[in-house]
Amino acid sequence: MIGSTLVGLIGTLLILLVAYDAIRTTLSVSSVGGPLTNRLVSGIWSVLLMLHRQHKSHKMLSSAGPWITITLLMAWFQFAWLGWFLLFCSSAQAVVDSSTNATASIVERAYYAGYTITTLGYGDFIAGTERWRFPPVLAAANGFFLFTLSITYILNIITNVIQKRHTALTVSALGESPWQILATTHDTGKFNTLTSQLQPLQQSISTLGQQHLAYPILHYYHSETGSKSLSLAIARLYQVVALICYACPRLESTTLEQLLIMRKVLEQFMDTLGSAFINPDDAAPPIPMLNAYVELPGVDKTSQEMHDYLASLPYQKLLAAYVHKNGWQWQDVWETSPNR
Repeated sequence: MIGSTLVGLIGTLLILLVAYDAIRTTLSVSSVGGPLTNRLVSGIWSVLLMLHRQHKSHKMLSSAGPWITITLLMAWFQFAWLGWFLLFCSSAQAVVDSSTNATASIVERAYYAGYTITTLGYGDFIAGTERWRFPPVLAAANGFFLFTLSITYILNIITNVIQKRHTALTVSALGESPWQILATTHDTGKFNTLTSQLQPLQQSISTLGQQHLAYPILHYYHSETGSKSLSLAIARLYQVVALICYACPRLESTTLEQLLIMRKVLEQFMDTLGSAFINPDDAAPPIPMLNAYVELPGVDKTSQEMHDYLASLPYQKLLAAYVHKNGWQWQDVWETSPNR
């Protein structure tokens, strides 16, 4: 193995792959994560979702996000370590004992690569020739870059998770089902209470859509309770806005304008997730009968008309997929969550 040019080439490719993946995942604000990140985190989440569907456990999913993040960061360091180890194995004189000048063994080269990328620099092993003095400098810079990037990434993730849950709680405060939201904000058919809450929500939801692109791992932070779930909040709010726009023809123009803007923001959010994380379900999700909704002030449609309208909306398939991929069921959108 020591002295193989092919081994050095493989190591170089691994180093470049990790650097590319880390940069694309953490610094690119307009695309999804790198190839390593996408496969690793989506694979782990798919396994956890499968287990959750067999033995329902929102607690397990809620603890997955931090561990997936740590696993990703460890994978970057391990692959970088492996890459530099293989590169230092490509030449017998790449690493030698600093005291005896004896050629380092495989284990000693792994040790040398490890303490070099962690910038510890013990000095008991050194480069054996002049041309191998520069690679350890690059290895140390690579390790320092990954460490700094990881810390910054974790801090940003924590901030964005807090904003994500704050937005969900803001919607849940209006109601934990479309019926509750409409019943508490109808204002005898004017919906002034609802529209007053929409303006701050518009900015929050638009920002969250871009944050999901900038920090793709954010999608895998699950909330144990329905009141903190962004997927349920988005789905419920979309049903509410769509119903009011369709079934309440006597709205004031300013109210209708705010509702239409909110609907566009929600659809843009779903388009963002659909472009990177979610594929729409094959079939439209079931819409419950809306008999009670007919009694709401301002509603001028029958329950069947409202049912058929909601069922015909193309974004319902994407919303259902978002809810399912987040570990919830479609009926959780329409029913008050038992776990507040």
